[in-house]
Amino acid sequence: MKPTLLAGTIALAFCCADARAEDLATAALEKAAAADASALAAADSADDEEDEDDAFKVFWKNGRTIFQMKNAELNLRNRIAFRFTNESPDDTVRLPGTEQPGDSKPSFRVRRAKTEFAGWFWKPEFTYELQLSWAGPEAGASTDSALEDLLLTWDASRKGSFMITVGQFKVPNGRQELTTSIGLQFIDRSLLTFEFTRGRDQGVMVWGRLADKKLEYRAGLFNGNSAARTTNDNAKLQYNARLMFEPWGEVGYSESDFESKDKPLLAVAVGFENNDLSGATQGLQGGITDLNTTILSADVSFKYKGLSLFGEYFSRNREPEVGTSFHSDGYHFQAGYFLVRDKFEVAFRYAGWDPTDAVDGNDRTEIGGAVNYYVLKHRMKLQGDYRVLEDELRDTRSSELRLQTYVSF
Repeated sequence: MKPTLLAGTIALAFCCADARAEDLATAALEKAAAADASALAAADSADDEEDEDDAFKVFWKNGRTIFQMKNAELNLRNRIAFRFTNESPDDTVRLPGTEQPGDSKPSFRVRRAKTEFAGWFWKPEFTYELQLSWAGPEAGASTDSALEDLLLTWDASRKGSFMITVGQFKVPNGRQELTTSIGLQFIDRSLLTFEFTRGRDQGVMVWGRLADKKLEYRAGLFNGNSAARTTNDNAKLQYNARLMFEPWGEVGYSESDFESKDKPLLAVAVGFENNDLSGATQGLQGGITDLNTTILSADVSFKYKGLSLFGEYFSRNREPEVGTSFHSDGYHFQAGYFLVRDKFEVAFRYAGWDPTDAVDGNDRTEIGGAVNYYVLKHRMKLQGDYRVLEDELRDTRSSELRLQTYVSF
């Protein structure tokens, strides 16, 4: 081959090799760029998913408006009970604003208007509840403040078996008192409940559910005076304990049977309370009224296919600073049945209590019946009841006809 031809051939070969190398380099760059784009897209997708997880959500469920965030949740609920009552006193009793003894008195009233804030913060095991009452205080609450409940709870077990609650809340004494007003079968609680349970107080409580959630315990220390006070009345605290057994599933603190489906539900509970008010007030009157009170209680609730049965008993011993101790007990029975499942219900109640065994013939009783129509279970309902109240010592007999609509939103 001629030298010039050989040189040309070698030059051409080098040119082809350079072009091939350039093509390979370009392909490598394109592949790297594609990988970067894919990684960027994956990162964007992850960010989008994270943003989605962190998104602020608002929705309505079971009568509550729920605000959900990444590290917190707020449940907002309002409850309104609008009531009509026609009081018919004994023929010897004249009600304020009436002309003659025995005259009846009709009246309308916003019985309850409450706003509740509840949820969790930071982690689900840290929960809170704040409840305000705009229509006047419930049992044990302050007359000077709208505050009813303010409590913080730490679920130390993270599974509901050991929790610690501090703040102002209902003392664990009496099933009907622990049942929220919107879950009542009658328009209001019986005369027994207001006498033997004090409602709210400030203190600390440990509680939880054990044995596959069949056993619930509550134990607490409280001031022993009315809620929303800034200090204790004396140097003593109130002690409370409650133990409840539910062998066939959770009954729930609701007096109507919305819970049982294909099997019966049963709850049996016992309770203890000691509140020593010795030295809370001064003078002779304080010696008579400052009582050391011990209460033993028991209650049972049964539900099955629209039938609900409920009863409770209180045994109370009271020891004044001056004078002898005396015993006082009370009992309460209630039954309800859905004539139309979850919609139309009838109920019956009988309750009574003895203020003191030191005086004969002073029992007080309540007997009544109720009719309920449920639009959205307890969240929206129309109620009517009629009850007769008797005071054996005063020899009086009065009655009340009550109508009420209750709405939760």
